[in-house]
Amino acid sequence: MNTTAIILAGGRSSRMGSDKALLELGGLTVLERLIRELETVASRIVIAGGTKAVYERFGKEVVTDRYPGAGPLAGLHAGLESSTTRWNLAVACDTPFANRGLFRALLERAEAAEETAARVDRASGMAADAPGGFAAAEAILARTEGRAHPLLAAYRRSVLPGLEARLRAGRLKMTAWTETLCTEYIEGEALANASGLPLEWCTFNMNKPEDYEQARTWLASGRSGV
Repeated sequence: MNTTAIILAGGRSSRMGSDKALLELGGLTVLERLIRELETVASRIVIAGGTKAVYERFGKEVVTDRYPGAGPLAGLHAGLESSTTRWNLAVACDTPFANRGLFRALLERAEAAEETAARVDRASGMAADAPGGFAAAEAILARTEGRAHPLLAAYRRSVLPGLEARLRAGRLKMTAWTETLCTEYIEGEALANASGLPLEWCTFNMNKPEDYEQARTWLASGRSGV
């Protein structure tokens, strides 16, 4: 299945004090680590970032927000708007251990959702998502301990109009938006099995300097799987 991968970068990184995408782990920046993993599963990778010049050196297309200052929803919007594929991976630049196993698990679930929708369509003679018909999955999200992770996810490009409407209305909370979608979840144990990572690493993100130090400690243990 052809897929676009969207790396969300370019946030303010106010708590970290420096650009999280450019932090180094094991001789690579976090952005380089994510690109390396995504290249094995995605047909195209874009970096959704506020400033093109910062990220162009990584050799991937950089797309800029049409809604500056609107946070990760705006970055996801920019990535989806540039996409030509039905399904799209989304990952935050501060998720250093997200790997190809996690991404494959999300895409496999997306592909299964497409197959289910096609079967229902054939059996009912009604297109999936038609009024009163079967609601096809629009998003596949990682979820651990009851907490959904909308920036470790796969999204159908068909969510774009609704996403733009929320941005225009200034409704910027990402979890509130994903709760309006027809969403499926991949739970913690399945994430750990798919990635080969300890569960707490699968969705670990770095917001503060101490998170970065934790990531460095884990990586030094040699158990990261990436």
